[in-house]
Amino acid sequence: ALKRLGSWFEYLKKNGVYDNTRIIIVADHGADIETAVFSEEDSAGSSAAPLLPVKREAFNPLLMVKDFYMDSPLITDSTFMTNADVPTLAMKNIIQNPINPFTGNPVTDVIKKTPLRITTSTKWMPNEHHKNTFNIRPGEWYFVHNNIFDAKNWQKIEQ
Repeated sequence: ALKRLGSWFEYLKKNGVYDNTRIIIVADHGADIETAVFSEEDSAGSSAAPLLPVKREAFNPLLMVKDFYMDSPLITDSTFMTNADVPTLAMKNIIQNPINPFTGNPVTDVIKKTPLRITTSTKWMPNEHHKNTFNIRPGEWYFVHNNIFDAKNWQKIEQ
């Protein structure tokens, strides 16, 4: 997939539209594989990190952004981001004070100033949930904030 993206970027450059295009590529979740980004101690659970039923890498999806007229080398930025940041990134410097047309709420990333709630539920199929709500068991909720690579920033929610 990454090779095909490279081909697409080359196509955009060849046709003179790469520079004046904002490109955002985002995955919906990471993978439960060992990447060595998190230490083995953290993955196994330590006093600083709660034991998770899946590897923390599962919560680290791909998010790539190339802004308009960006002419710099590729950089890795470990700023705490979520998929919910995509609308803010997409509208940055295009729409002033954007509003979600369905909720009437401002489109902003201010929610990240508090820890975000995530679930470790392994129920992926829609038929495993209720019609309008997810069927998440107690003990499958965690708070995470700031740098996800720091085990101290993960906290199990006791219910």
